[in-house]
Amino acid sequence: MIVPVLLLGLAAIFAYVGSRKQLSGIQLFVVGLFFLAGAIGVIFQDLTMRIAAYFHVGRGADLLLYFSVLCGVLISANFYFRFKETERILVEVVRKMAILSAQSPAASVDGANMPEK
Repeated sequence: MIVPVLLLGLAAIFAYVGSRKQLSGIQLFVVGLFFLAGAIGVIFQDLTMRIAAYFHVGRGADLLLYFSVLCGVLISANFYFRFKETERILVEVVRKMAILSAQSPAASVDGANMPEK
């Protein structure tokens, strides 16, 4: 009973992710591979047990837990580096705006004249 529910959930999440326009073709392909691996793991549960035994992990569920922790760390690192890049760009833009407004009082951010010092 749980297998169709899990497969439907995987399909719905993949459809949602695939509808997002921010993903490149390669990113969508990699995400698709992860969802395909998840679907295979749901359908062929013995396969995860055999893979876990190959890696000397007790159960397939433990292997999936370890894999999900690794994916979570990867996602966290990705967000961290994205935020740092965004912060760097924002600091650069604000510095340029500050230099421009200091050179020309009429070129302030809101367009109003700044008082002379």
